[in-house]
Amino acid sequence: MTSFVLTGGHVVDPKNGIDKKCDVVVENGVIVDIAENISEYSEFKRIDVSGKHIFPGLIDLQVHLREPGREDKETIQTGLQSALCGGITSVVSMPNTHPVTDSQSVVEFQLSRAKQLNLANLYPAGAITKGQKGKEIAEMWEMKNSGIVAITDDGVDVQNEGLLEKAMYYAKTHDLVLMSHCQNEALSGGGVLHEGDISTKLALPGISAQAEDLAVYKNLLLAEKTGCKLHLLHNSTKGSVALIEEFKKRGVNVSAETCPQYITLTDTICDNYNTQGKMYPPIRSQEHQDALIDGLKKNIISVISTDHAPHLWFEKEKPFIESAWGSVGVECSFALCYTRLVKTGELSLSDLLAKMTFQPAEVISIPRGDLSIGSVADIAVFDLEKEWEIKVSEMQTKGGNCVFEGMKVFGKPTHVFVAGDEKLTRILH
Repeated sequence: MTSFVLTGGHVVDPKNGIDKKCDVVVENGVIVDIAENISEYSEFKRIDVSGKHIFPGLIDLQVHLREPGREDKETIQTGLQSALCGGITSVVSMPNTHPVTDSQSVVEFQLSRAKQLNLANLYPAGAITKGQKGKEIAEMWEMKNSGIVAITDDGVDVQNEGLLEKAMYYAKTHDLVLMSHCQNEALSGGGVLHEGDISTKLALPGISAQAEDLAVYKNLLLAEKTGCKLHLLHNSTKGSVALIEEFKKRGVNVSAETCPQYITLTDTICDNYNTQGKMYPPIRSQEHQDALIDGLKKNIISVISTDHAPHLWFEKEKPFIESAWGSVGVECSFALCYTRLVKTGELSLSDLLAKMTFQPAEVISIPRGDLSIGSVADIAVFDLEKEWEIKVSEMQTKGGNCVFEGMKVFGKPTHVFVAGDEKLTRILH
């Protein structure tokens, strides 16, 4: 079914400034009308979503799908199904696959698989360097012609500044955004959690905030010189927020994101050697969380992504130093942010949605993230009153690692459409 009318819902579309009760008409997968109390289109099926909120489909710029190579941890199918269960209709897949997404063949495999599955929209990112080894620039032009929307060595910072500068020039030439994981390895090497009271208490090697700040500064300086479009991934420190604000004022073409784990949790989650709290970059102290939220309020940080990183459950059961980094998150990211930021009055619902819809779409230059007339009908309908408990055992992901396990949150999708095709019912039933 691709022609229908959503009736009785409250539409929030931050790009178009809509925040009111409206009906939404979709014909052949395209939005053709949004207005109050639409009586036309009597031949279309009417879907009553009274009491619910209608949003543009959410967009996540940082998702690890693991396929090809580690289908035991996640597949394109399970990752996209999980994303849809969180109201996310478009994801950017990270290149740390096996083999690394640094060539035309791997990009085309991912896109072909996603098309075959017909679930959420998949936008691959290609690696900056071959094999993500930081030695030689990957074939950007070849990958762009195959369908990548960005380049990144996510999970590995490009430590060679000369190589990074050259990559930025290439990215600008090919009109690609360079998404940078910022971590100075000389300062962070060996660390496993935020350097602070908890790392001292547990006698574990810490990762200082300066390890991120110094790398952010390096990336910003080089972006200023080269004119490259730069997106800074998973920012976690107050120093990063201050640097991004300064360079934005200087006119640098930079955008930045943070993730739910950095705005809902602090490093106390790692107490008692809780390996579920092991993240890269690490979850930091309250002062850093406060600065990140202030950065979201000021739109210095304009995007919220998940860094969804599925692992096998036993990889988190190892000693803290040896355990895997990261957490799954696509299925609960909106609910976490809505509960932490909107219900507490830190952000308006429209401001939160901007960071999860049209602003990430602008980073990778895709025509998604809004409900404009004539746009593709990627739509998420949410019940914001629905309270639920996060349980990884009930998720679609293969990942057995969830730092948010047991948290009570508000907001659950009831319908999710991609190009007018309802996906959520198909997945859950």
